[in-house]
Amino acid sequence: MNSRTLTCFGILLTLAVGCGSDDAKDTGADVGTDADADADADGGVEECTDQREEIACGEILDDSASASISGTLVNEAGEPYADATVQLCTATQCKPTTTDAAGMWSYSDLEGGCYAIDAHHIEDHTVKVLTFVEIATGESRALSENIVLYDFDQEDEVSGEVTVTTGNLQFSASDEGYSPPFGHDGGTIVESVQVDPAAAGLPFDTITGDVVAMWYLGPWSTELEPGWGITATGIDGISEGDTIQVLSGDYFGMGWDIAGEVTAGAGGAVTLTNEDCGGIHFLSTLVLVKK
Repeated sequence: MNSRTLTCFGILLTLAVGCGSDDAKDTGADVGTDADADADADGGVEECTDQREEIACGEILDDSASASISGTLVNEAGEPYADATVQLCTATQCKPTTTDAAGMWSYSDLEGGCYAIDAHHIEDHTVKVLTFVEIATGESRALSENIVLYDFDQEDEVSGEVTVTTGNLQFSASDEGYSPPFGHDGGTIVESVQVDPAAAGLPFDTITGDVVAMWYLGPWSTELEPGWGITATGIDGISEGDTIQVLSGDYFGMGWDIAGEVTAGAGGAVTLTNEDCGGIHFLSTLVLVKK
């Protein structure tokens, strides 16, 4: 089940309407008009979604439940973050837990395979961490780096088409096609903070290459169809001519959505348009990877 299918299913549950169900029901001249509109829709958003690629998290193995994983959450000052929520997720379910006074969390009796890790603190309204980890059968894995829960640096309302700047990133935002997941309150907003990926403590098990820049965008994995174009400038470690892959975490599809792969321009600028199925499609963990 791909990310669009899961998203449509969520919309069915919450709004009790069909996903993409604007079928032509009129007769006569209206039929041709409606058919043309449906054809345009099918050739746009739906076709574009089908063409997108993803770095899939992978399957959970049907083996003995003998693996475990543990880690620690801290705040931006490096202090333990107690009472934060951590979830370890497969494509079908999430297992929540809460950090203790030392900021520690753990899971045991796990089958081998790939899992999504998310973490946040509801009352403090921190970022929604999202990444993916691979655990071998029988492995007892303790994450070597503390995962940092950041506060959002800014909040921007999106009305119509606007340009939003956060840190070294600009993106062409639009309220059209903005689909927040179940449980999201409020209007069309972007909450964001740019962080140093080397200091954030996230494992990037399924990514090949060097993660050279990272942002948290939004408290949940909000889906964008069509995608939003981005421009990143002044990123340390990116030079003109470098091949840069743009990835955003896809909670619904369980993997990194490949927003695009581009060649850095003058001054190391990374520009990704939303043409030809490009652009970012999720407001979640966003990373730039030098290949």
